[in-house]
Amino acid sequence: MLNGHHENKVEATELAAEAIAWARQAGQIAMHYFNNVSASYKDDNSCLTQADLEIESFLTQQIRTAYPDHQLIGEEGGQSANGAPTSPYMWAIDPIDGTTAFVQGLPGWGISLGLLYNKQPIFGLFYMPLLNDLTYTNGSGIYCNNNHLSQSVQPDWGRKGFLAVTAGSHHDFDINVLRSRALGSIGANLVYTARGTATAALIPKAYLWDLVAGASILNRVGGELRYLSGKKVNYDELFAGGLAPEPIIAGHPELLDKLQAEIRPRRQ
Repeated sequence: MLNGHHENKVEATELAAEAIAWARQAGQIAMHYFNNVSASYKDDNSCLTQADLEIESFLTQQIRTAYPDHQLIGEEGGQSANGAPTSPYMWAIDPIDGTTAFVQGLPGWGISLGLLYNKQPIFGLFYMPLLNDLTYTNGSGIYCNNNHLSQSVQPDWGRKGFLAVTAGSHHDFDINVLRSRALGSIGANLVYTARGTATAALIPKAYLWDLVAGASILNRVGGELRYLSGKKVNYDELFAGGLAPEPIIAGHPELLDKLQAEIRPRRQ
């Protein structure tokens, strides 16, 4: 399959094909509940629906069948040593990234599926079923709805560039950029940044499962994730399922050098 030094193109493509099939089936589950679901709230005030639970259960079953020696971590199930706890491979599942948007009938939610090797993202897929919009990595690069992307991340703001943010970002931060948009989920913010639609992204709070798929995609097209302090995101410290220690910014490295100075947390 995938190894620590390089990807075998055929095997990586086969893995991507499997994951795409799983995501599309999971999308059917999501669409069954879309505009027909009620939410409960977890301790961190995030939404939880029956769709989240069913999709994570489905994806977990598929991974355990196909890759029984791999570990996995999911938003709703916590950490699970799937087969071999010392395996260098770990899948990260966010069954519905953007559950609030999903519950409110908005379009920016999606299914996020990522894979780490030795605690580094190596595969990512983000699928928005409502839009039939799919972005993923495979052995030959990044694909968005069957179109190959190469170095698409934006190095500057351009004429109409915008910062992808979460809905509460302007309450929690002083943000000195001309334009910003809330796209509905962390996954959407990261893949639209990778695709060059958004110029950069601000992620105030995140867990491992929020980041792996989008980080893998963004890294492949010349982008990166950093903490607001400037340090690169350390995925190792998120393996226990805890919250990232700082807000995260994502985009082209040259642009992030400047963006750090334009975002300041407000004191609560």
